[in-house]
Amino acid sequence: MSRPEPLPEHLAVAPFTVADARGAQLTQGRVRSSDLAQPFRGVRVPRALLEKASPEEQFTILCDAYQKQMPRGWFFSGPTAARIMGVPLPPRLEQLKVHVTAVSAFAPRGRFVIGHTAKSAETTWFNGKRVRVACEVLCELASVLELDELIAAGDRMLADKPYLLATRRHLESAAAAHGSGRGARTLRDAIPQMREDVWSPRETWVRLVIARAGLPEPSSNRRIDGPDGKLVAIGDLVYEKLKIVIEYEGERWHNDPWSVIDVDRYNKLVLLGWSIIRIRKHHTAADVERMVGDALALRGWRR
Repeated sequence: MSRPEPLPEHLAVAPFTVADARGAQLTQGRVRSSDLAQPFRGVRVPRALLEKASPEEQFTILCDAYQKQMPRGWFFSGPTAARIMGVPLPPRLEQLKVHVTAVSAFAPRGRFVIGHTAKSAETTWFNGKRVRVACEVLCELASVLELDELIAAGDRMLADKPYLLATRRHLESAAAAHGSGRGARTLRDAIPQMREDVWSPRETWVRLVIARAGLPEPSSNRRIDGPDGKLVAIGDLVYEKLKIVIEYEGERWHNDPWSVIDVDRYNKLVLLGWSIIRIRKHHTAADVERMVGDALALRGWRR
């Protein structure tokens, strides 16, 4: 069996439509070649592109492929919109499928499509893709996420790093409009526990453990200056008056060349009289409660 002729460069690096192929003078036989995947009707994706892609890159390629033929007025929603916007989700929702909503009586269908309908919805464009606005996506996520997972999603939407997705007023208004819809109770419980300035889901987890243990809640990602007014560090979770900083160290911390900067700033903080609690993946909720409680007690805090 002969090898298919090479694709034109602009078709070899991204999903394309059958119409694009005709415009590039490809034959019908070439469009049906086995080196091209057909995830959606009228769309082709070079298999080589998929094979060398990471799971997250494959998801992006799938979204790009669907967008090629997405009807006017349809949009990505739910977990798919969340992933496009960079909202953290548990692994069980990171599927190689796309959630698509149509403002009509009939839901979108397809092998890689999870279809939905809506009477109305507010949408926006994000990274070149049409998505439901973040505050309404949070309402959709309330039916598929556990409470703490939803709080972490909301924390990300309220954070301005790397970009703000929603304000608290937006989330509260969307929740009110959601009414008694699916996940309404989880949504009502989650929103008051969400915070601005949270930069990772693990920071959310640590904060919730501390608060639920009856310990005072620390501030998130606060600037710590030296006596000269210059920045020394931005602490993940900070008790400013008691001079305690809690740092969550991700898995790459010991192998990341930037970790030397963390070591230097830790040393500077200690010399300035700060206590540092370092938390890693192996620490349990009980560990966090004990370490933070002990640090608070040493600084004179009492229950």
